[in-house]
Amino acid sequence: MNKYNIDLSHVLVKPLYMGLLINIFIPVLILGIAYYLESERAVEARMSADDLNIFFWALAAVAIVDGGIAIILKQKRFFAPMIKSKETFADDFAAGAYRISILCYALTSSISLYGLVFYVLGGTLAHLFFFVFVSFIAFQLIRPRLGFLEKSLAAQEKHVEEGRFAGSMGRRIS
Repeated sequence: MNKYNIDLSHVLVKPLYMGLLINIFIPVLILGIAYYLESERAVEARMSADDLNIFFWALAAVAIVDGGIAIILKQKRFFAPMIKSKETFADDFAAGAYRISILCYALTSSISLYGLVFYVLGGTLAHLFFFVFVSFIAFQLIRPRLGFLEKSLAAQEKHVEEGRFAGSMGRRIS
C-alpha cells in the first residue's frame, strides 16, 4: 500500500471504463452514421479531389497534434499538484485522475470527428476508418495504467510533503 492507503486499482477503474465508453461508443456511433449515409447515398463529394487530398493531410496532421497534446497534457497534469488538503488526499487524487483522464479522452475521441467531417466533405469510409483507428491508438497511448498512477501518486505525496497543494499557484502552504 501507500502512505494514504489508496487502492490504485479502484482509482483506475472509473476513468478507464469512461474512456472505453467515450473512445468506443463515439467512434462506433460515427461509423454507424457514416454507414447509414453511405447506404442512403446521401454523401456527395463537396470538394475537388486535389482539395480533398490536401484537407485529408491537414486533418491527419491535426489528429496527430491532438494525440500529442493529449499525451503532454496527461504527463503535465498528473504530476502537477492536484491535492487540496491532506485530509482529502484520497478523494482529491481519485477526482483529479478522473478529471484529467476525461479531458484527454475527449481530445482523442475528437479525432474520430475529424474523420466524420472528412467523410461528409467527400472522403471514403476507408478514410473515416483511418481516423477512427488513429483515435483508438491515441486512446491506448494516453489511458493511465497502474504503474503510471503509482508514479503520479508518489509525485502527489511529495507535493503534499512539501506543502504544495492544488489551487495554491505553486506557493507552499505552511
